[in-house]
Amino acid sequence: MSTESLRFVLVGPGILPIPPTGWGACEILIWDYACELRKLGHHVDITNTKDMDAVVRLVQEQRPDIVHIQYDDFAYIIPRIVDYCRVVALTSHFGYLEQRGKWGGYEHIFKNMICPTYPNYYHLVLSEGIASVYRQHGVDPSKIIVTPNGADASLFRWTDTPRYPDRSIVVGKMEVRKGQYRLQHHQDVWFAGNRHDDSFDYSNPRWLGEWSKPVLYENLTDYGNLVLLSDGEADPLVVKEALVAGLGVVVSEWGAANLDRSQPFITVIPADRLHDTIFIDHAIRENRQRAVQMRSVIREYSKQFEWSNLVRRYVEQLQSKMRTIASIRNIIQE
Repeated sequence: MSTESLRFVLVGPGILPIPPTGWGACEILIWDYACELRKLGHHVDITNTKDMDAVVRLVQEQRPDIVHIQYDDFAYIIPRIVDYCRVVALTSHFGYLEQRGKWGGYEHIFKNMICPTYPNYYHLVLSEGIASVYRQHGVDPSKIIVTPNGADASLFRWTDTPRYPDRSIVVGKMEVRKGQYRLQHHQDVWFAGNRHDDSFDYSNPRWLGEWSKPVLYENLTDYGNLVLLSDGEADPLVVKEALVAGLGVVVSEWGAANLDRSQPFITVIPADRLHDTIFIDHAIRENRQRAVQMRSVIREYSKQFEWSNLVRRYVEQLQSKMRTIASIRNIIQE
């Protein structure tokens, strides 16, 4: 890999702080990217505002090598910055990207994302499933780069003897999409997340409230497995966090991006069984019993999702695209 030091501008949503103090998957992802890029010797500016004029001014002044927009609503600024950097990349974290029937108003946002065809504009997508959606909508496959989500294992305490081996944990914003309400009856399932879904009974003694990041890093490893039964996800960070913490995972079809489903500590619930409580109860218990005996194996498996490995590959892929762009421009000039 080239040792060239690159200048990055990472564009956040401008909704929550970066790094976040609690919930904020996109925000912690951007922070993790920035930390790993800096370790590799690259310069990183994070802009986290809804003022797109300010973002445009920053790019025009800094003239970075790479601008990576991590919020699809901001795709409309691409024509204003594309001439001021070597590569513009955009990532969508929309949970229903693979379910066209649930797009609603997202149709307009997606059109804004895929319509620009600049030579140095690329789509950084979170999974092969999402990549196929882009291809189906006419995006040139050479403009699509798969960049999975990961986790920083160094932040998470890990133990081979969890404090609560007979408990499962659901971590994330309490909302209908994530399906915590489906699991309220399960006496072995505990919940950590900020209150947002009124269909959940918050008098439930197994609701732990919202976990700060330090609490998550310290306590996640003490549970037997993680459960995520969302009806829509892109590539949920919390699943990778659970794996680096040594937990088995029970996920819906939409939470299984980039996972090896043949692993005995990974259980995928089919979409048509999300409301089958007997089936789900059995799957959670069975997965937990297996996983607590395999924590070292799970930890080893999770190394492929280490940010240090993923970000290094991310840089290599972008450098390859920059070389391609430079070659094309040289040919045109000749």
